Amino acid sequence: MAEECVTKNKKKQCIQIDCDMPQEKADGSVKARNYDEVESNNEVLDDDACCVQLEQIKNTLVHVTADFENFKKRTEKEKIEWIVAGKKQFILDVLEIVDDFDRALQEHKKKKDSNLDAWLQGFELIGSALYKLLEKHNVYEIKNTTTFDPELHEALTQVESDEHTSGNIVMVLQKGFMFDDVVLRPAKVSVAK
Repeated sequence: MAEECVTKNKKKQCIQIDCDMPQEKADGSVKARNYDEVESNNEVLDDDACCVQLEQIKNTLVHVTADFENFKKRTEKEKIEWIVAGKKQFILDVLEIVDDFDRALQEHKKKKDSNLDAWLQGFELIGSALYKLLEKHNVYEIKNTTTFDPELHEALTQVESDEHTSGNIVMVLQKGFMFDDVVLRPAKVSVAK
């Protein structure tokens, strides 16, 4: 039903008009609406009823508009969350390679072979480029602190240590990383008893 408001003789009248879709016949053809038929279904409403219906329509429009805006915001937020989740998984996979790279570099640094110096310099340049790439995508290494923080660290072992007080980090076993101020992977550490 649609509503049409008309002012006649300084009195506002609202007429409800039956706006149903044309009827489809059994053979698939569509029967056109007869305007005489529509006129016979019209109903004249007084001012108060017209205003009430108009307010109801306005309220419905406001609610539908608000629902649609909320839907748009929600879908945009979900889209961003999916992108971040995909990016996070990719970064976690890359970090496994970074770990292998760091371990290999540390092993070769221990050997102190003069023939490997040029190779080590090239290796360090590649490592530096890798870390710059991570920083470009807001991935940062968790800087080592002496005190264990359960928000940033994961304690894998506890060891006796005369050099460290209880609860302090003795050794970092695997680097931790932050992604957009969120812990992507906690640093795996060994803690003093």
